[in-house]
Amino acid sequence: MKGKTFAICDSDGGYLRMLQAYLQKKKPADFEILIFDTVSGALEASREAAFEILLVGEGIYDTDVTKISASKVFVLQEDGLKGITGHSMIVKYQSMERLIAQVLEAFALDDSCGSVRRHGKNPTALISFYSPDRHRGQSAAALGAAQVLAEEGNQVLYLNLMPFAGFEELLETSYDADVTDFMYFVLNHSDKLLYKLDSLKRCIHGVDYLPPALDYTDLLRIGRDDWETVINLLLYSSDYTHIVVDLSETCQGFYDLLENSDQICLPTDGSSMYAQAMRSQFRSLMQAKEYNKILEHMVELELPSNWEEQCERLESLAASCIGARIKGVLGRK
Repeated sequence: MKGKTFAICDSDGGYLRMLQAYLQKKKPADFEILIFDTVSGALEASREAAFEILLVGEGIYDTDVTKISASKVFVLQEDGLKGITGHSMIVKYQSMERLIAQVLEAFALDDSCGSVRRHGKNPTALISFYSPDRHRGQSAAALGAAQVLAEEGNQVLYLNLMPFAGFEELLETSYDADVTDFMYFVLNHSDKLLYKLDSLKRCIHGVDYLPPALDYTDLLRIGRDDWETVINLLLYSSDYTHIVVDLSETCQGFYDLLENSDQICLPTDGSSMYAQAMRSQFRSLMQAKEYNKILEHMVELELPSNWEEQCERLESLAASCIGARIKGVLGRK
């Protein structure tokens, strides 16, 4: 066995195969996935090389589990009648996404568990979306671009840094933690970035994303240097080919993010003199501050006049009129 191992031991063959398939598809934190249908099989394998994580079914649990060499053991709880103690309990029958998120969250928070330092396998491009005129189409354009990139076979992370994203209502979901929780954790445990990332991220139309801030003041409290640290960790330690940032001034690293972006898209519909004046002021400010790199990488994205009618479902933005327009802009400077 090589690298970090994520072992699952359960007598339910169907459950084992289902969980194995899910983990092999998602590949959380580069774990090698091993499955066992007996405790003795898991014990023998752990003598060759210790497991990083072991999930063991409550129904198959016996005293030999305590002899298995593993950094962290989780019991997949079924009815709770065995009275098992000394291990973390995880509800077995829940969504695979939620189960693995809980496991990785607990693993990341455990100081006794191993860390991982690595360089990403792919060069990562940073693409920022920003509307000086506060155009409400900015988030639709940014998420649409992320979906277009994902459809082309890229690994994409979308970060929404708007003060009020509205995702819980738009996606009919709820979040227990958000992007600021991720940032605070990573700033103190940079070596466990992948564990925290895989425990918190969600997915929409092939695009990974971190839940947007529930309170925008949490974004304001993160300093400029901290923004730079976290973004650099994501750029150089993850396996994403693209990070798409839905940017606002709540980010104290605002100018730095723009300056480090490979492309900056300014969504606009050019509908009012006020919007035009705001964009003009933004360009003038960049010129006055001599942010030549920002000016060079900026490209305006003129949104179709009827974009809102086609963009009610955030899951299908790549197929909307915005998605079609984005395809002609991405990669152009």
